[in-house]
Amino acid sequence: MLLLLAVLQLPVGSEYFPLDRRDQFYVTVTLPETATVSQTNVIVAQVEDTLKKLSSSSDEQGNPIERLRAMRSMTAFGAARWSLSVTPLPPASNTSEILIRTTSSEWTESMIRDLRRAVDEGDSERGIRPIAGARVTTKRVQMGPPAKPVELRVSGDGFANVSQLRRIADEVKLMLRDEPGTWDISDSWGIDSFQLDVEIDAEKANLSGVSNAKVADTLSAYYSGLKLTDFREGDHVVPVYFRLRPEDRVDLQSMDAAYVEGTNGKLPLNSVAKIVPSWQPGKIERRDQNRTVKVFAEVEDGVSGNDVVLRVWNSDRMARLRDSLPLGYKIEIGGALEESQDAASRMMISFGISFLAIILILVIQYNGWSKTLVILMTLPLAVIGAWFGLWLTDNPLGFMPQLGLLSLFGIVLNTGIIFIEFADILITQKSVVAARSESADGPIVGLTRQEFRECLVAAGKQRMLPIFLTTATTVGGLFPLALGGGPLWEGMAWLMIYGLLVATLLTLYIVPALYAIIVETFGVKPIETPIAAAPS
Repeated sequence: MLLLLAVLQLPVGSEYFPLDRRDQFYVTVTLPETATVSQTNVIVAQVEDTLKKLSSSSDEQGNPIERLRAMRSMTAFGAARWSLSVTPLPPASNTSEILIRTTSSEWTESMIRDLRRAVDEGDSERGIRPIAGARVTTKRVQMGPPAKPVELRVSGDGFANVSQLRRIADEVKLMLRDEPGTWDISDSWGIDSFQLDVEIDAEKANLSGVSNAKVADTLSAYYSGLKLTDFREGDHVVPVYFRLRPEDRVDLQSMDAAYVEGTNGKLPLNSVAKIVPSWQPGKIERRDQNRTVKVFAEVEDGVSGNDVVLRVWNSDRMARLRDSLPLGYKIEIGGALEESQDAASRMMISFGISFLAIILILVIQYNGWSKTLVILMTLPLAVIGAWFGLWLTDNPLGFMPQLGLLSLFGIVLNTGIIFIEFADILITQKSVVAARSESADGPIVGLTRQEFRECLVAAGKQRMLPIFLTTATTVGGLFPLALGGGPLWEGMAWLMIYGLLVATLLTLYIVPALYAIIVETFGVKPIETPIAAAPS
């Protein structure tokens, strides 16, 4: 147990699913919520031009290479689900997604690094200028369900105060910005947008016979357009809209002079309403019917997003912020860490059911708890090797390693069962021989302690080769996954390899010692007292 506690102190990270090492990555371009499609398209064109200029590079030997194979952009209309781990962007005039394919997976990381630097700082040698006025985020493809690497949610009950939510979210963003290895700190609401509020004087409007709906319809027709009819030419249908000329729609100063229809005739809008400019949230998101701001961050390669969230969540700064929250406001963990915790809780339920079933079967098989407990003590031995393997190979405890740990438990339990069964066979044989020779006067089913221990040693020696051969074949089958299985399988494979090696080695020492302790110290009978065969 001391060895187990010591090994568990080794720092092993947590990660839901690893990043893929494919020859693809993607870029999301986000402008303010009020941006038009044409404005978004201008920024996308700049990013595409930057990618083309960054394509030329050289390998380790200095040979010229081209890193960019192909790319495609989707602006305003969302994007296709080209990967199960990527959530398509919702249709919006201010967003775009660029999918890039490199000539080889070995150039993907360098291409991402150069693009990030060029977008932020520019590159005078290649003629690249920094891109301003938009968030350009490069992202790697994950190998699991879509989830943000770093996400914290700030929520307020119902129609919570926007300023309060903004203030709390800004505090959370400052904490994430101070964490090493984070970049592109943002939130789901974006920046405030400039709006013109039409404040209608109810008394004047009633006297003039102008309704709020009439004002809204008039302004919508002026600037968005009012469909009048359809013009048909053969099988071709052209919708006909009424709206202001493009040059008039650009200038909002004439809005006051717009005429609205009332019961007493037309009258200028400024006679019944006034136009008030203001800055308002361009987007308000809700979760469980409550206003919610999601705070995001990207992480550098080699940095675990789950570790970043846990450090921020457990910090004194976060504790003070949560204690100072007004009534009805809360901060929650989201993203990959939330998915990891949900998956771990579901897995623990499955593991609990399996564990109870294993205990039930062992108790029924051995008709007691003593041998069952000895066999179950092989599980901590597996954890020792598994945790040490993850630490040594620098792999996080993700979803796939957790599945590997459950599989490892079944394998090492089988090793303990095999040893106990064979030891009982040798004890039975020796006890029968002693009973026939009328020398069965020992305290352990007729055997002395020395004879009982000889049976355990003999069982370990005779089963050592089969157990080691079984372990060697399993480890040999796992080595291809560990060396070339990719990021999805490497952690699980190394966990099982080290877990098997350590558990097998310790089982041949720990299990016989525990078996001897419960028999010699606590007086548990290893087998039923044999009855010597009657002489013929």
